[in-house]
Amino acid sequence: MVNFEQRNTKGGTLNDVAIEGKDPQFDAWLSEQLQFDEPYLDDDGFCESVMAKLPAPSKDSERRASRSQYIAVLAASGIVAWQFPFGEVLSEAARQSISLYSLVGVGMLSSLVVMAGGIFAARR
Repeated sequence: MVNFEQRNTKGGTLNDVAIEGKDPQFDAWLSEQLQFDEPYLDDDGFCESVMAKLPAPSKDSERRASRSQYIAVLAASGIVAWQFPFGEVLSEAARQSISLYSLVGVGMLSSLVVMAGGIFAARR
């Protein structure tokens, strides 16, 4: 196997042409490295049997994980709310004559949707 970095470096770093993806030698080297010509090794169901013997996750661990996810989401939301310039936003909204209630409502609704989506995705 040819070591691309040894062949195409000056001073220990890749040249700009290779980094920008315009080097045909790099493209050839990369496609060579990404070829998986390894034969499949059959394990006669060993992995499946090991996975079947593992204990099922308990309900307590699932609850603990979901609690920690909720706490993490609340902590992150608190940090964002703490750093958010509410005063500037409210004064600009008042200057633009946007209904403050609708602006805050849309913001809260969208953040709740994003948080719920994150929790739903993490649980899958």
